[in-house]
Amino acid sequence: MDTYRYHGHSMSDPGSTYRTRDEISGVRQERDPVERVRKLVLSHDLATEKELKDTEKEIRKKVDEAIAQAKESPMPDPSELFTNVYVKGFGIEACGPDRKEVRAVLP
Repeated sequence: MDTYRYHGHSMSDPGSTYRTRDEISGVRQERDPVERVRKLVLSHDLATEKELKDTEKEIRKKVDEAIAQAKESPMPDPSELFTNVYVKGFGIEACGPDRKEVRAVLP
């Protein structure tokens, strides 16, 4: 399996310094997994173009609602920084060498 990162690693790495826009566009057109599945669904008459667009619109609406809810929600207590990082619901704290240093500066 071959993967392709469309964006840089961080804001300081736009990803376009070592790849051309044509390369990125070409990979999106030829290998984008969402587009490949969309074409497969259409070619096997599993859904119509309109059904796929309606589904995408519904998904985008749900994502926008989740974003709005997250923005309206209060920030979690800093003491929760390491809780449930890997598994939700068990109260397990993430391990790491920085944990003590970070906890030392938390309010």
